[in-house]
Amino acid sequence: MSEHPDSLPDETLAQMARAGDKAAFDTLCDRYLPVVYNRLRAKLPPEAVEDVTQQVFIGAMKGIRQYRERSSFRTWILSIARHKIADYYRNRSRQPETTPLDAGEGEVEGSERRDAWEEQVLVRLTLERIPDHYQEILLLRFAEGMRFQKIARTLDISLEAAKSRYRRAVAAIAKEMETEI
Repeated sequence: MSEHPDSLPDETLAQMARAGDKAAFDTLCDRYLPVVYNRLRAKLPPEAVEDVTQQVFIGAMKGIRQYRERSSFRTWILSIARHKIADYYRNRSRQPETTPLDAGEGEVEGSERRDAWEEQVLVRLTLERIPDHYQEILLLRFAEGMRFQKIARTLDISLEAAKSRYRRAVAAIAKEMETEI
């Protein structure tokens, strides 16, 4: 191979990885680790993010031979992430919830942590109730920190459409949050 793997497009690297090229798979992992990690940070409690990120890449490693380029590699790996998120919440719902009792000291700090946690849960639940195309644009903007031009390219829409969809997504979140409070 004459080109450095970092300069190759995702689909070329995926073909190479499917054929057993570990370096190509490692390059894809390096390229998509921040994307997957930030996406999971937006959807999971902080203590679960690293474990689920690892599960996503283990799933990708096991499934790379079945990747057939019907969608982009980005879409494929984020679909694995969606499945792992669903698995996480499905498994959590089967486990009894326990709440540790605070021993009086640090009560204010504990209540602030609970308030922040409740706010995070509310935002995550609200995000799940808006349409998928609104979720996607918000996650691209906030979880991945993309600028509108890159969002437009990623979603294959115009810059104006990306900005418009973003405004509608923010309005949908605000409306959902209003009904929740």
